[in-house]
Amino acid sequence: MVKSKKINVGISIGDPNGIGIEVMLKALSERSSNDNCNYIIYSSHELIVNQKKDLNIKSLPLKKIESFDKISHNSLNIKEVFTESRYEFGVVDKNVSQNAIISFKEAVKDASDKKIDVLITSPIDKNLSFSKTFKYSGHTDYLRNYLDEDPIMLMVSKKLKVGLLTEHVALNDVVQNITIEKTTRKLKLLYQVLNEDFGIIKPKIAVLSINPHIGDNGVIGTEDQKLLTPAINELNKNDNIIFGPFSADTFFCNNYAKYDAILAIYHDQGLIPFKTISFGEGVNYSAGLSIIRTSPDHGTGFDIAGKSIADPSSFRHALKLALDIYEIRNKIL
Repeated sequence: MVKSKKINVGISIGDPNGIGIEVMLKALSERSSNDNCNYIIYSSHELIVNQKKDLNIKSLPLKKIESFDKISHNSLNIKEVFTESRYEFGVVDKNVSQNAIISFKEAVKDASDKKIDVLITSPIDKNLSFSKTFKYSGHTDYLRNYLDEDPIMLMVSKKLKVGLLTEHVALNDVVQNITIEKTTRKLKLLYQVLNEDFGIIKPKIAVLSINPHIGDNGVIGTEDQKLLTPAINELNKNDNIIFGPFSADTFFCNNYAKYDAILAIYHDQGLIPFKTISFGEGVNYSAGLSIIRTSPDHGTGFDIAGKSIADPSSFRHALKLALDIYEIRNKIL
C-alpha cells in the first residue's frame, strides 16, 4: 500500500561541542526533488542558528515549532527542547554534553509515541554523557531500557553488515556476558532483521569465534564449543543458515563477502574491520526495535570540530538506511 503522507525524520543533535550539528546541516543542505520528508531537529533554536552561521553552512530555512501541526516541509524544523545555546567547539564540557542527552531523550519519546517515523542520532561522548539521569553505555543501551526491547547493534554498509553479540562491555567481561541462550536469541533476531528490514529472503549468517583459531581444539580455550556451537547447531536443525564459528584473524580478508551478515563476539572484533572496510559510508543501526534508529559510524570528532571539514557522508547514509527500512516495513512502492 502506498503512503502519501510525509515521513517525519527526527534528529538528535549529538554533543554541541562536536561535529554532530555540522554534519547534520551539511547532509541536509541539498534536497532532491522527490524528498518526501519533514525534518525535525531536537535542540535549542539559537544553537542551530549560531552554528550554521559560524560554520557558514547553507541549508533550508530554520523554523522553530511549538507543535507538530506547525511543521514546514520547506524548512528544517527545530523543536526546542532546551534553550541553552552555549557551545565551544572541541572543548570537553559535561554540562554542554547533557544537552545532547536531552535532545536524544525527547526524540526517542516522540519516536515511541509515533510522532516521528525514523530517528537519526548524532554522536555523543559516552563518558561525558553519563550522569545521574543517564546511566547508560550509549544510545542502544538507553533504547533497550526505555522501550523494554532487546535490539542488536548492527553496523551496515553496502559491503557488509556486522552485528555484535556483546556491545560496550570491557574485554575482561565478554565471555561472562555470553550464554547459549543469548547467542541463539541474537542470531534469531539478526536473521529476522535481515529478512524483514532488508528484504533478504534466506540470509546466510557467519559467526566469528571467541578464541583465536577457534580455540585450537581446546589448547586456547573451549568457549566456542560450549557457547557458540550449540546455538548454531540448534538453529541449523531445519536448514543451514548459520555458519561458523570462523577464526576472526583471516575472516575479513575475503571470506565476509560470502555472507549476508556477520555476528562478531565483541565490539572491536567487529568494528575494527568494519570501519577499515566501510568508514565514511557505514551506519550504526539499532536493529530489532519497534522504532527505526540509525546513526553515523563516527564519533563526536572534537579534534576537527569547528573547522568546517567534517564529512557528512555517513550521516547521509544513516538517513538513507532509515528511510529504506521505513519503506520496507511499510511496503511503500
